[in-house]
Amino acid sequence: MVSMDPEYRTRRPHRKSRNGCQSCKQRRKKCDERKPRCSRCIDRDLSCQYQLHQQQTENWRPISPVQSRSPTALLPAHETDSLSPNELELLRHYLTHTSRVIPYDDDDLYALQEGFPNLAFRCRTLMNSILALAAICKCHDILMQPIIDEKHREQALTLLLVADSRHKESLRQTQNDISDLHRECYDSTLANAPLMVLYILANHSVRIKWAETMPSVPTGFVPTQLHWVLLIRAAHLAYSGMLSDIDHQLELCPDTSPPADSPPTSPLGQLSPDPVNHVTSPEDGPRKHTRELFLPILAATSHAALTGLRIRAEARRAEMPADPEIEFSFVALKALEDIADEVFRPNTDVKNLKASHSSDQPLSTSPPPQSRLACVSPWLRNYLARVTMATPTRPLRRNITAFVNRVPAEYLNLVQLSVEALSECRVIEGLTPSQGLAVDIFSHWLVLMMLLDGVWWIGGIGAWELRRIVNTVGDEGFGEREGKTTWWPASMYNIYVELKKQVATDA
Repeated sequence: MVSMDPEYRTRRPHRKSRNGCQSCKQRRKKCDERKPRCSRCIDRDLSCQYQLHQQQTENWRPISPVQSRSPTALLPAHETDSLSPNELELLRHYLTHTSRVIPYDDDDLYALQEGFPNLAFRCRTLMNSILALAAICKCHDILMQPIIDEKHREQALTLLLVADSRHKESLRQTQNDISDLHRECYDSTLANAPLMVLYILANHSVRIKWAETMPSVPTGFVPTQLHWVLLIRAAHLAYSGMLSDIDHQLELCPDTSPPADSPPTSPLGQLSPDPVNHVTSPEDGPRKHTRELFLPILAATSHAALTGLRIRAEARRAEMPADPEIEFSFVALKALEDIADEVFRPNTDVKNLKASHSSDQPLSTSPPPQSRLACVSPWLRNYLARVTMATPTRPLRRNITAFVNRVPAEYLNLVQLSVEALSECRVIEGLTPSQGLAVDIFSHWLVLMMLLDGVWWIGGIGAWELRRIVNTVGDEGFGEREGKTTWWPASMYNIYVELKKQVATDA
């Protein structure tokens, strides 16, 4: 007799996943959770982002070290297993976007897209800096959208927090590494310096953009005042420090540069599916309207402004001939005059500031054989020499920012203390003559910094910092206060703002 009892099968319980990407969640669609992009986002060509959990922002799994100093060494596929999905997405963004919108030429591109990432797989500290820079780059791109809603604001804030966390961790690790620096760490430690400079500038620029466009600024994210100036000397100090550090007990280091006829190969093809071998549109300095409208005004008025500045400086020195702070300012004044001459020299085409290719001129970067810098890979030495202006280079953005590296550290400390005192007392009379001269010179340099508003990681830094000073000292500034002329930095700031408003209206 056949039993007619129905056959019962246990039904597997449905477990709802909450790990889908943000795009699928917003559209209430099931996500297959493929990494780095799910199938729906691939089909619709959407940006695919997964929620970054707190544990992922704080914990790292160990990265296996690879004892190789060559940046072109092929990396095993398992190296990427050390990164979480969200970290892989940030790395992908760095390789496919961030590393392409920073270089000025092919030499820069090789360092940023090949050299640094390869070193980062051997060094957790450097990887943190790359992820921080990628996160702040994504945050910047969000804030540059014409319409920013609450969703965009939350995404930008999350990225800002991730970037800040990664940067602080890298900074902490760097401080530990420097205390016991070995030859094997020279490349990764030096490579971290320019990445941190880029991050510090980009972070400050993003905070400024946030303050200008958002209804409120989160606690702790108000743009800080001038700390970025002191921090961007890091790359220059790292390079010059290792150059001058001669160790006669140091064994001579072999030249590890690749053969001249061997083009660099990318071991990261699986993360960068569309590698590029050249830079098509380097961001050198001003935006289009700044180059066409504002730059000619600066070129026509800068000589008279700097002449007046030197007259004021000579008067201060005559009043206080024994004041060492005055002498620090004179070094800064000479650096400013030299940079202005480079920017506004008559044979410079003000309509096209893309100067000649920097690699057309050979770089003399060979260090003494027993300096620690001699043990650094040649490609990295060359890159650092260019970005720190230790050797001649043509990008406008490097010529102008080189001011920070050319002036004494005592001058920058004086400027920071003076600006802080100015913001507290709110009147120009609260400054000593030496403090007033230091801020006067610094304000003239900030006018040149406004020319770099087209460089995404600098943006509105020049105008923002100059506005803070102008709002306190007024249009008369540090002149003779006879009411006959407007202080040049204040005049240029007001013109810059009006031109920006006019361009926005015309658009």
